[in-house]
Amino acid sequence: MISSLVLQLGAFTVFFAICTYVCIVADPDESPAARFFVGTIPSLIYSGVEHLFGKRIISKIEKFLDRSLQIAYLIVVLGSWSIVFAYGYPAIKKSRYISTNHQYAGYIVFIMCMSSWHYACQKSPGHITNRTLPLFDHYQYDNLLYTNRLCPTTKIRKLARSKYDRFSKKHVPRFDHFCGWLNQAIGEQNYRWFLLFLMVHVFMCFYGSWAVGRVLYGEVLEKNLLNATFFNAVTGAEVKADYFIIFHYLFMKYFQICGVFILMSVMSVVLGVFLMFHLYITSRNMTTNEFFKWQSFRRLHRKEKYKFEKAQAEGKISSDNGIGSKVESVSKQLSDVDIGCTGPMVAGPVQEGIQEDETIDPGLLPGNIYDNGIILNFYEIIFPLSYRGEAIERFNLSLNGGYGESNDEQNDHVHDHRPKPKSI
Repeated sequence: MISSLVLQLGAFTVFFAICTYVCIVADPDESPAARFFVGTIPSLIYSGVEHLFGKRIISKIEKFLDRSLQIAYLIVVLGSWSIVFAYGYPAIKKSRYISTNHQYAGYIVFIMCMSSWHYACQKSPGHITNRTLPLFDHYQYDNLLYTNRLCPTTKIRKLARSKYDRFSKKHVPRFDHFCGWLNQAIGEQNYRWFLLFLMVHVFMCFYGSWAVGRVLYGEVLEKNLLNATFFNAVTGAEVKADYFIIFHYLFMKYFQICGVFILMSVMSVVLGVFLMFHLYITSRNMTTNEFFKWQSFRRLHRKEKYKFEKAQAEGKISSDNGIGSKVESVSKQLSDVDIGCTGPMVAGPVQEGIQEDETIDPGLLPGNIYDNGIILNFYEIIFPLSYRGEAIERFNLSLNGGYGESNDEQNDHVHDHRPKPKSI
């Protein structure tokens, strides 16, 4: 019995670790396994279903799938809370190791959980159109990740840090990612509510794990299970208690709340790491979209730097060959792909930039011009720039015909009213 339980737990741990690495940690550009599971398999399934049922059925399936993660969220969260209310609360009443006041606290946490989710689902990230463009025109182009050009989809000037999101079909300012659990793009005006949603759910999982853990721990102490003797149901032999046997006993007796306890414990770690990631990129004034773009840029920069230094060592080029620093040439190779909660959804094609037989000096690795220090970076999230007086005044000015450029001029110059980048 013990060996079977150990085997099951080991298999689950290995399976969870492999799925986490392949689907979240590994880079599809470098890992064949990640590219196969994240890119190839979904593409094959999509092509097969489209060939089998036709585009009309696929369109209906896509509309359902747009909200499938929201439905999954409600099933998991409401189902878990139903178990807590039905089985956990009676166990709390009986336990001497946790206060009954936690029942009332649980109702408050439940309301916070559902309210933060609903609010994050409803809040818009902002929508860039010809009319609202002045409202979101805050950032200077870094000519690295962002250049002054027209958006190929909306045919309006592509503001720095913005991106057209094909899921919500909106051009989103300060685009971060598309969250399937909220069925909402995350951008300038709703990133703070996304962070609040994430914080509430991390707290909920940690608090729930602790509360259920106290109930189960109280059962162990109340019945002195560490010194108890168990009987093998098959052989009838006496078995001395150990942690695996006690866990098996609790799992069988309190199957429902043990299941919720395992789920909340795992999600505490997963969501906790995810929250730490978002707090980190916020402290650097970076979006998820930019984080993975910077990863790609650094990889390309290292590649070109290695090529240049190798060619220089072999005497094929000299250090004063007149080529100079070509950071912009490296940045042209960056691809613009869909960004989900865990990063690029598929590996994007490398764009035209440097020819394979061309050797250049990419120069020093540049810095992030949008990083203004941790305090100002968080202040920018809590109080978005588009809600501030300067942006509103700029927008009102545009309504009176006093702002900027015509559509024909949008791709020819950059306004000089945006704040200048800090030196790096």
